[in-house]
Amino acid sequence: MSLKLAGLMIAMMSLGQDGSTGTPHVAVVNVALASEKYARTADLEAQFDAKRRRLREEQDGLRERIELTARSLKEELKPGSEAFVARRKELAMLEAEHQYFVESKQREIEAGLAMSLRSIYGDIQFAVAEVAREKAIDIVVAGDTIPDSDQPDTPNMARQQILLQKVLYWSPRVDLTADVIVRLNATYAAQGAGQPASPPPATP
Repeated sequence: MSLKLAGLMIAMMSLGQDGSTGTPHVAVVNVALASEKYARTADLEAQFDAKRRRLREEQDGLRERIELTARSLKEELKPGSEAFVARRKELAMLEAEHQYFVESKQREIEAGLAMSLRSIYGDIQFAVAEVAREKAIDIVVAGDTIPDSDQPDTPNMARQQILLQKVLYWSPRVDLTADVIVRLNATYAAQGAGQPASPPPATP
């Protein structure tokens, strides 16, 4: 074994180890549960629900205009007349506007959701780092569990859920989830609703 490789192995073995036992202190956090119980998650979901409602109302308004224009084109105007041609152009413009509106607003909502999810995960990382430092924890891993479902899983769904499990067993005494949830909500309340937690500190 080369000296360089031996030195690398020693450094990896000593990373995050307790000085007396040589064993790193490890804990788990259920990220899904932390996100579910985080007050900011519910607030963001309510905001996006309101956006979706406004989007549906605007869509309904556009559809109503399209239906009225199409009805007048069919029932009130003579085919081939100037008014008929102008109204048909108007209808085409409204339909194009409706399609663009739906697609652009949907992309906007999806982008906002993705940003919110990343922000919530950042808040969880920050809370985990704070709690871990206070408890002298060296490593925190995701200890999520397979969710219960009233509907029977397909074999592919069950296989995917099983393969995504990162930790197969942990003692309740190393589970930091409850502490992280308390820290998340306390920080959120202290900073004011609607404000994310500070970004997680850089890893030394």
